[in-house]
Amino acid sequence: MYILGLTCYAHESTCSLIKDGKIICVIEEERLNREKHTWRYPKLAIQECLDIGSITIDDIDHITYFWKPWKEITGNIYHMLRYFPASLNLLRSESGGNSLLFVRRFIMMMNVGKKIKEQFNLKRKPKIIFVEHHLAHAASAFFVSPYSDAAILTFDGRGESTSTMLSYGQNNTITKIKEVKVPHSLGHLYSAITDYLGFKSFYDEWKVMGLSAYGKDTYVDDFKDLIVYLGSGEYILNLKYFKFHTHGTTLWMSDYFYEKFGPKRAYTDEYTQHTYDIALALQKLIENIGVKIANDLYSITKSKNLCVAGGVALNVLLNKSLVSKTPFENYFFQPISNDAGPSFGSSLYYYYHTLKHNKRFDFNSVYLGTEYSNNDIESVLNDFSLNYKKTKNISKVTAKYIAEGKIVGWFQGRMEAGPRALGNRSIVSDSRSKHMKDRLNERVKRREFFRPFAPSVLEEKVFEYFDMPKNQLSPYMMLVGDVVKDKRDIIPAVTHADNTARVHTVSKEVNPKYWELISEFEKLTGVAVIINTSFNENEPIVHTPKQAVECFLRTDFDVLSIGDYIVTK
Repeated sequence: MYILGLTCYAHESTCSLIKDGKIICVIEEERLNREKHTWRYPKLAIQECLDIGSITIDDIDHITYFWKPWKEITGNIYHMLRYFPASLNLLRSESGGNSLLFVRRFIMMMNVGKKIKEQFNLKRKPKIIFVEHHLAHAASAFFVSPYSDAAILTFDGRGESTSTMLSYGQNNTITKIKEVKVPHSLGHLYSAITDYLGFKSFYDEWKVMGLSAYGKDTYVDDFKDLIVYLGSGEYILNLKYFKFHTHGTTLWMSDYFYEKFGPKRAYTDEYTQHTYDIALALQKLIENIGVKIANDLYSITKSKNLCVAGGVALNVLLNKSLVSKTPFENYFFQPISNDAGPSFGSSLYYYYHTLKHNKRFDFNSVYLGTEYSNNDIESVLNDFSLNYKKTKNISKVTAKYIAEGKIVGWFQGRMEAGPRALGNRSIVSDSRSKHMKDRLNERVKRREFFRPFAPSVLEEKVFEYFDMPKNQLSPYMMLVGDVVKDKRDIIPAVTHADNTARVHTVSKEVNPKYWELISEFEKLTGVAVIINTSFNENEPIVHTPKQAVECFLRTDFDVLSIGDYIVTK
C-alpha cells in the first residue's frame, strides 16, 4: 500500500511517500524550487517522490493531508467573537509564515485534490484524507519510535486551533489527553519575542536561542509573568503583554510590554546586552513551562517513554531540560519536527491508527531524499569545466584537507530530510581552530557572529567530549551537551559562549562514509570531532550536484568532496 502525504499552504511544503507503513522518501519543496520555507503546492516534490519510489500517481492508494481546514473555521469564529471588535484586524493579517490571507489559504487547502488532478491530468479528483495537524505531528514521532507505548508532547505555533497537545500512544493508536488552544501558544510566544528582537518570526527563532547564551538573568523573573501555568499540562499567556491575538503578525506585542521591556529592536540595530538578556529570559521561560508540561504528562500516563514533535521541539536547549528534569527514561525527538514532518505523520496516522495496522517501523535515518550517481556528478563537473580528480577513498582524502584547515563541501548519498544537515549535505571543517567559527560565519555562511556551529562526533567517542543529559546520544542534532571542561580548548570552534554544543553523534551503521571521514580525521589529529553545518549560503540546503557546485564557486570555501570526486579551486 502506497500513501502520499502532503503539507502545503502554511510553510515547509513537503511530499512524503510511505509503503506498507515504511517511509520511503521525504522531499521538501524548498529544495527544488529554491524558495526558503516555501508554502506552495509541492508539485516538484510530489514528482520526485514518485520517481524515487519508481511508481506513478496511479500506484498511490491514498493521499493524506496535514490539516483539517474546516476545523480551523470553528476555532476562528469563536476567537473572533471572543476578542471582538479588536479581532477584526485579523482579517487583514497574513497567515503565519506566508503571504496568504486566511480565506485564500482555506480555499487552497480544500482544493488540494484539484491541484493533483490538474498536475497529472487525472479523470477525477482524488480523495484527500485530512488529518488534524497535531495528530499528524504526534504520529510522526510515536509511530516511528522504538516504543510500544509512549507519552507524546507536541507543540508549535498552531495547528487548526491547537497549539499544544498531550497524548498517549499505545501500539497502533494515539489518544488525546489534553489540548491547549490559541492564542495560548509557546510557539507564538517565541515568535513574538523573535519579532521584538528584530528577527523574522516563524523562521529565526533559533537565532534567538543562539543569542540566549550571551544573556544575563536580568529579565528572567519578570518574564515569568508572561505565562500562567494552570497545572495538568495547561497554561495561558498573560494577554496584557500581547496583541497578536487581535492583530496577527502585524503587531505582536502590546504597549504594556514595550513600557516594561523597552522598544522593539530593528534588524539593523546593534546587539546589546538588553538583546541577549531578553533572549535568555525567553529561553528560560520556555524551558520552565515545557518541563512542567512534560512532568504533568508523565504523572498522567506513567509511561517511561516520551516522544516529542512540533516546531518548538527543534529548541535543543528545551530538549536538554526535558531530558534532565523529567522522570522519563527514554526519549525520541522527531528530527523532522517542523511542518515537513506532518507530511508523513498524516500518512502514518492513517495507516496505523485509522486502518489499524500493527506498528512495526522504526525510524533510524533522516537520509530520505534524492541520491545522485558518480555519472550524474561527473557530468556536472564537466559542464562547469572544473579541476577535479576521482579518488578511491573520499573520506581519507577529505579528512586530510580538513586537518590542514580547509573548508570542505561534503555532498554524499541521499539528501537529508528536515532542517538539519547531518553529514550528507554538509560543510565540514576543523573543530580545533579558534578562528574557524568566525571564518565560516563571515566568509562562507555570511550570517551573524553569534550563531554557533555544531560538532559531529563519533558515536563511540561522544562522552569523551560532551556531557550529555542522562547519557543520551544525539543522532539527529536534537540535544545540547556541555563540552567537557578539558576539551573546550581542544575544540573551541564548536564550543558556544555558554560552553554547550548542539551535538551530532555519528553511527558507523547509519552513515558509514561520514563516520569514516571523522575517524580518518581522528587518526590525523587525535580529535574525533569536526564542525558540521548545512551546505548552503542563505538559501535552502543544496539538493543537486549543480547547486552544490554553484554554492562552492560563489563562497569562500576550499574543497568540494562530491561523490568520489575531489574538486579544488
